[in-house]
Amino acid sequence: MELTLIVVALLAATGGLVVVAASVLRWTAVHRKDLLAAGRRASDRLRLQWLPDMMARLRPPWLFGASAALGLVVIASAAAGAGQLMEDVADGDGVAVLDHPVAAFVAAHRTGTLTAVMRMASSAAGPVVLGAVTVAVGVMLGILWRRWAPMLVAGVTVAGNGVLTLALKQAIARPRPLLSGALAAADGYAFRLGMPRPRRRRSASWPSCAPGWCGRRPRVTMWAGAAMLTALVGISRIYLGVHWTTDVLGGWAFGVLWLAVVVTGSRGIPRR
Repeated sequence: MELTLIVVALLAATGGLVVVAASVLRWTAVHRKDLLAAGRRASDRLRLQWLPDMMARLRPPWLFGASAALGLVVIASAAAGAGQLMEDVADGDGVAVLDHPVAAFVAAHRTGTLTAVMRMASSAAGPVVLGAVTVAVGVMLGILWRRWAPMLVAGVTVAGNGVLTLALKQAIARPRPLLSGALAAADGYAFRLGMPRPRRRRSASWPSCAPGWCGRRPRVTMWAGAAMLTALVGISRIYLGVHWTTDVLGGWAFGVLWLAVVVTGSRGIPRR
């Protein structure tokens, strides 16, 4: 029961973080004029004449606008986190010291019901299944919107994820946990990537939703569900004893890094 509560709390926290992030972005969009005005007042006081011009350019239609700047911040943060994790794994210190204690705790608190749930999550939401679903969604959106961009983004996302996974596993060459404590069979090296999901680009026929939720609430729900599913798959791999904790954390970090690269790059795809 204790381990079940921990898993539920982690999944709830993951979905909650997505909702909080979406709320912050929505608040920023609603109060964009106030923020620009505050920036102008600050530039007048600090005598930064270039600041108003720069902030005036921070608009969504421009490639190097606010969304691209946010993407670059996420890319830099995810890259720094992934690099630190790789260093900890190589040196056997830092976050890597949690690997064996977490594995021992999980092995001592497994239950029949939770094991069945974890087996199902690990099998039903594996890399092959998520990759196929991502490509199918990209093709479907491309047909519905009569645009090639969703297909391109989905294809690049899945292909890049596969290449990064193979390259990182070969580069790190980290052994998996001992088979004596595993509940599932797995081959190859331990380090893995989470499957990133491409951002759904808004159709030109959709109404603007800056003043209110409009179509944002279903999209936030979709993102929260996707984040919770990704978290559940990672937790299931730790629970089943086929990956270390830092394997999953590193996979999430590199997954977020690649997702941010794809989303930021897709902002430059021309729209009709």
